[in-house]
Amino acid sequence: MKPPTRTQYKLEEAKFFLMLLEQNWRHFPHVDYFLSAFVSAARSVTWVMRSEYGKNADWVEWFDAKKPSSKVRELLKQMNDVRVRATKSVPLKTRTTAQVTIPPELVTPELLHFLQSGAQGQVRLEPTDPTNTEALLVVGDRVLGKAKIDKATHELPEFQGRDVREVAKEYFLELEALCAECKAKFGPRDEP
Repeated sequence: MKPPTRTQYKLEEAKFFLMLLEQNWRHFPHVDYFLSAFVSAARSVTWVMRSEYGKNADWVEWFDAKKPSSKVRELLKQMNDVRVRATKSVPLKTRTTAQVTIPPELVTPELLHFLQSGAQGQVRLEPTDPTNTEALLVVGDRVLGKAKIDKATHELPEFQGRDVREVAKEYFLELEALCAECKAKFGPRDEP
């Protein structure tokens, strides 16, 4: 079995971090770390591809002629904006929205009062177990009770209304298709 090309290797690295992002969706700070690693690896795929195939004039012509749809072009621009921000100025930190279930036995009088009062405020979740399936419900510095985390959505300003896991998958599939087309047209390159 031939070893993967440099481009394939970099694509596999991005796939690895995408898998970790998926597996760790409940781990709020870990999601950010795996997303950052995915973005860095994924954005490097075409750079590695250019390094690997760029001396071939046919490849350069093919690559330069690739015109993504406006939707894909916007995705590429936004992912680049995320990468630039994450590597040069502000670490990635997703805004997490969670759907929780509060079992009746975990409802405290303080939580009940908070829910009934219609009080506005950001309730933050502080996980209490290593699997991040349970969390404390906290407002300010007050613990209101406990809940079970059913679902979490992680967003970035660049992709408002979309979970970053879905955006990352979409981006990965675009890269995977590009790499498959490149490999089919130009075959694996010998290492220098």
